[in-house]
Amino acid sequence: MKKILKFSLVLAAVALTAVEAHAGNADFSLDLKKEEGKTVSFTLREIKKIDLSIYDTSDNLIYQEKVTSNDDINRTYDLTAFPEGVYFLEAESDLKISRYKIEVVGKVAKLSVDAISEVYKPVLVNKNGTVAFNMLNTSKAPVAVKIYSSNDTELYNETISGELNVGKIFDISNVEGDKCTFVITFNGKTFVETVDVK
Repeated sequence: MKKILKFSLVLAAVALTAVEAHAGNADFSLDLKKEEGKTVSFTLREIKKIDLSIYDTSDNLIYQEKVTSNDDINRTYDLTAFPEGVYFLEAESDLKISRYKIEVVGKVAKLSVDAISEVYKPVLVNKNGTVAFNMLNTSKAPVAVKIYSSNDTELYNETISGELNVGKIFDISNVEGDKCTFVITFNGKTFVETVDVK
């Protein structure tokens, strides 16, 4: 029993280290440079790779790009073709998804400086068939965790509610097949990750 507890603590420490490493490489902040007419310019600091998307209020994807840079990421979007209304700029790194509001009114576009929502992604660390799952849940929203075998048999299904830091350890070493798929859903987002059983 002591051996299992010690291994679990080591795995949890590894998972937390992975979260911190992701945070160092994937956390970011947005600085609004200027707004001129229907053009908005901004800089994403502390990030070298990010996915940027623009959605309308019905969550229809309007624009998408993957950006990499050796320095801060600078972007300028000309929204002249956009009709009046509200849009959302979504910035997705390895660690989190941040959403910013864009308002187009008349001949002017305004981008919110602060994110209107941020969702931190789950982190899975697999060590010899034992998987540590950690996630920062700032909204304390219910987190649904499902695990499927390689033949799509549901192995695990639980909803965790009201926790800021969600963490679990799973032993998948005796599962039939060579892979397991984790499906984690919260705050309207679903994350899917497949891990090797051994």
